[in-house]
Amino acid sequence: QSIHSSKLSSGINAEYGGLFFARKLSLYRATVLSVVQILGAILGAAIMKAIFSDVPGVVSIAKGTSSFAGLILELLGTLFLVLTVLATTNGKRGHAPGYLQPLSIGIAIFVAHLFLVPFTGCGINPARALGTNIVAGAIKGEIYAYILGPLIAAAAGGIVYEFLFSPHYSNKYQTVNNGNEMKGEASA
Repeated sequence: QSIHSSKLSSGINAEYGGLFFARKLSLYRATVLSVVQILGAILGAAIMKAIFSDVPGVVSIAKGTSSFAGLILELLGTLFLVLTVLATTNGKRGHAPGYLQPLSIGIAIFVAHLFLVPFTGCGINPARALGTNIVAGAIKGEIYAYILGPLIAAAAGGIVYEFLFSPHYSNKYQTVNNGNEMKGEASA
């Protein structure tokens, strides 16, 4: 079972890694989508700089927070987001696609921002962190926290979801009516 890019039009490149490790996206597609998103982030940041003569959204680790703590915080925030994306896009869970999927993902991003902005600026997306920091010329040694944290979280989230959470739903629901409705199977 794969997830088409139309469901990921506003996706985040760490989630592409999570979808790859959860066996929902090919390595080729995950790589292409990630590279294109990084290039888009750089272009978007350049446009913002041209308009405002500054780049909003540059991330850095707060004073008093170590680079390692920043890495762990970015990892945990991204892991939360990856698991939310995988859970809300899992057709085996028995819910029809609708407005709750993007709402759930948006709430996960909001919660991550509430906790991470004071410490790391809440990158949780290598493209977002790289795009703004490259254009602003603000690449520092701590940038690894914004790259490694989300990538480790993507791999861990994809593997954990695929082998720990997803099997729970494997035969619980069936799709009927050309995928428009979901009904639970009768319990034995």
